[in-house]
Amino acid sequence: MATKGSVEEIERVQVDGLVALKIIKHCQEDGSSSELVTGFLVGLVVGTTLEITNCFPLPKDLDDPEEESQYQVNILRKLRSINVDYHQVGWYQSTYLSSHVTKDFLDSHVRYQQAIVESVVLIYDPFRTTRGNLSLRAFRLTPTILEMIKKNDPFTPESVQQTGMGYSKILKELPVTVRNSKLMNSLLCELEMQSSTTPKPDFLGLSADQVLQKNMQLLMDSVDSLQQDTYRLLGYEKNLAKQAQQKQQFLQRRKEENARRAQRGEPPLPTSEEAIGQELQLKPVVAPPRLESLLVGQQVDLRCQQITELAGEAFSKLYLAEGLQPK
Repeated sequence: MATKGSVEEIERVQVDGLVALKIIKHCQEDGSSSELVTGFLVGLVVGTTLEITNCFPLPKDLDDPEEESQYQVNILRKLRSINVDYHQVGWYQSTYLSSHVTKDFLDSHVRYQQAIVESVVLIYDPFRTTRGNLSLRAFRLTPTILEMIKKNDPFTPESVQQTGMGYSKILKELPVTVRNSKLMNSLLCELEMQSSTTPKPDFLGLSADQVLQKNMQLLMDSVDSLQQDTYRLLGYEKNLAKQAQQKQQFLQRRKEENARRAQRGEPPLPTSEEAIGQELQLKPVVAPPRLESLLVGQQVDLRCQQITELAGEAFSKLYLAEGLQPK
């Protein structure tokens, strides 16, 4: 892996066509809707642009993190020996309609971005790609969540409110462009002219029900999870308010009793919060961690963006078809 260093803030990602093809091939050979594939990226930083020039898949049988790290080191050492780009700049993962925002995903990218300052993660969605749109997105973690994780923040409601953390401050998406060399573009044009088959693109197909339906089903599942987390938070706040009310009532009674004891010349009883808690035998109210809710909120946001994009395309086609109909 590359070491930490001072680099400019990455603003865009440039991916070689070979990298995109290798990720697609890896997903077609080893991945499925329920099984994700991962690999690591190599390239270099030019100004504020991260150029990804190659990638390599991670074998499925590497369950031990040490074996996985040693495998990456061996690959990078061989790349260096043949004098090609060998700096690791991140990793990639396949997903199914933006289902990648999980705790495991967050932990993995935290390790990469802490070790490699310019690290990005490429998310490839084979489901959307097979329907005509290459879905390749690049993400980085924001400094806010990196700082909270570095401090081992428990992500309690109080700490989240104090830092101003929200679901929109977890990931930062970077624009992705796919680049081919001029020789490669010339070869593709020549192959297209020599091809005997004529492609029949279905750009004007009006059916988008299947993709929208799957997105809506996943969105409803995410909203249900978010609602359950909200109920847990409301229960925590209710129990906290109930305990605060009990302590306040007990403190008021204790002050009145201390006033009577002072008149009799007796020492006052303790009124500290700890002493009150011990006498009332109150159980501590455990705050529910908010990290899972933030991740679910990020998933909901990504799926809403996809639904908006798909719906916009579908409405554009419908309006175009309506305009072509004879009146």
